[in-house]
Amino acid sequence: MDLIPSDRLLFIRACIGGIVVEFLEDHPYSLTIKEYPLPGCFLKYEYATLVSDHLPVASGLFRWFRSAVSHCNSQNGRVLINEMVDVFRHYKDELSIPLREYVLSEGIIEICYRVQIDDSQLMRQVIDLLYESWSSFGSLHFSAILKPSHYRASGGRTHADPKQPDFLTFYLEHARRLKLEYNGARFIDVSVYSSIRKAPVFIAADIWCWKPLLRYLQFGAKFENVMVDHSTTRNGVQSALTDTLRNLIRHLWVRLVQPATALSLTDPEVIQEYCSSLNREVRDLCHTLKIILRAIKRLRHDVLEFVIRDHSDQWVVEINSHTVINHPAVHMLLPTLSQRYGSPMQLQHACRWAVRNRLNENWQLPAGINALPIPNKMKKYLNLLSD
Repeated sequence: MDLIPSDRLLFIRACIGGIVVEFLEDHPYSLTIKEYPLPGCFLKYEYATLVSDHLPVASGLFRWFRSAVSHCNSQNGRVLINEMVDVFRHYKDELSIPLREYVLSEGIIEICYRVQIDDSQLMRQVIDLLYESWSSFGSLHFSAILKPSHYRASGGRTHADPKQPDFLTFYLEHARRLKLEYNGARFIDVSVYSSIRKAPVFIAADIWCWKPLLRYLQFGAKFENVMVDHSTTRNGVQSALTDTLRNLIRHLWVRLVQPATALSLTDPEVIQEYCSSLNREVRDLCHTLKIILRAIKRLRHDVLEFVIRDHSDQWVVEINSHTVINHPAVHMLLPTLSQRYGSPMQLQHACRWAVRNRLNENWQLPAGINALPIPNKMKKYLNLLSD
């Protein structure tokens, strides 16, 4: 029942009819609506009764999945998910595309994480189902990217064991154990659709979501030597990394350096105070760049060169790499930027890059780092947790 103004009754009835079509299609039904005025105001509420002799398969399946989700727990989770997967495979053609996506994204994906399924073969079936449905495959990554790690896939807070992995780690670890690949690309590198098709690691970087970005890179997401169609990039380049980095640096310059330059900040203490007062958005941008600089081998020489235009293209400012690297605010917030740009490469960073690459070739990121006989400080460094 909804509280609705009387002049919107026709609109509400049209909506009810649209929902009915989802299940009844062309089958006949009768719809009875009774209006009940609320005393003391112009609002009314409606009680709608729908009667039909047709019992659609989709309606029954939808109710069954909703019931399974609400009753699933750690004791019966494995059995229920097995049954849900079998039922979905058998009857998926009976479901409309929106219902199919809902069952996968808000049902099976959520339940697997909620009950912490540890059966790798069952998880293979689930992830294969997601891949067969591109929208749900993307939903898994977007849920992980756009929601904090202490939220479940459904958006509710979790008060579980703090050792329980976050949503993204849960799925990436299963994919790593299973060595999942689709059409020659690892699960973690399969492109999903945002504005264009790109790997989730680039989507996280583009929108400055540094926590999921860190997780993708820790699990060995391919971030270098990824080529894209130059017509789909912002700057006409063919390297996805170059395109992403140049865009991030340009945003950093516009939001951080230009204001600092306008204020004529030159004293180190004043610059430090200015940098410490940055808003959260700029701090997220800086965190994103720091994490990228830990993971990549080195910067291309043209990455830090870009132009800034006003909205009407009345003026253009060309920024070169020397100006970016030597600006005191940039140097204070991103001290490793000049190290990745310069030559020769730091030996310490070169070792990290080489060790991580070898572990990744053998599907051992990040699990293999903990197995190495090295101090914890070095493990954190290898796992991209420090500069």
